Amino acid sequence: KAFDVDPLAVQVGKRLEEEDPRFEILHQPFGNLASAVQEPIAGVLLDLGVSSPQLDDNSRGFSVKGKKSGPLDLRMNPDIGKPAWEWLQTVSTAELAWVLRSTCYRLEDPLPLRIAEAILERQRRCGPYKSTLELVRLLDELCEELQEHPNIKLAHIVFVAIRVFLNREMDQFQRVLEAAFERLEVFGRCVVICFNRWEMDAVRQFIRCHEEPGQYMLSMNVSQERLAQLYPLLASSKDYAVRRAVRPIRPSAEELERNQRAKSQAHVLEKVPRRMRSDG
Repeated sequence: KAFDVDPLAVQVGKRLEEEDPRFEILHQPFGNLASAVQEPIAGVLLDLGVSSPQLDDNSRGFSVKGKKSGPLDLRMNPDIGKPAWEWLQTVSTAELAWVLRSTCYRLEDPLPLRIAEAILERQRRCGPYKSTLELVRLLDELCEELQEHPNIKLAHIVFVAIRVFLNREMDQFQRVLEAAFERLEVFGRCVVICFNRWEMDAVRQFIRCHEEPGQYMLSMNVSQERLAQLYPLLASSKDYAVRRAVRPIRPSAEELERNQRAKSQAHVLEKVPRRMRSDG
């Protein structure tokens, strides 16, 4: 089974269904995995972020490159929710700054507030953003003033943050991680292909919440209650733990030369039996 919320991706999936009866495409967010898949599974692959077809389609508004200007939309499913240009008319400076902080880029305060104020001030002065290019140009001008961040790609940061918020990507990612490990067989694996910092941080946080203490921590003079605070899994009724099967995998130089969009990290997580059980 495969999941996608993009109607165009689902159309491609339907053609694959006709070619291979083993394949099934579901027009649903992958956060629905637990309800859509009832049987135990050996593996899960999560390919996060946007696809090349989405980036290449000017009408979707995902690309920050000037030559690919289009409507400022940023929705994975254009039939649901508000496009970005419309959503920007409903938010305050504080709300937009919060969204900009949420994707874990190192923008120290008060930079998110300054960026949010500039975005909304231009909107008040010139009206709604009619294209991605209008927002990119503003952000490029702002970027010149961020001298302490000479290599920062501000347009990328802002577009990703708004896209992640509009599509509820953080919530969906958390849901699918929980669902994947509910359905995985013991020693089954979940491979997560990450492209952004917040995704990598979310993977690390998931592992921290589902790992057991090692021998050193167990040898410390720490109460069971305190140990459960340090290792949240110990306070849960889950019968499994999560560990990394291998170190994060990065693309080779040769692969990046062939495809610049391959800049990513693949995290391989494994479901293993718990060694320690909660008293409850």
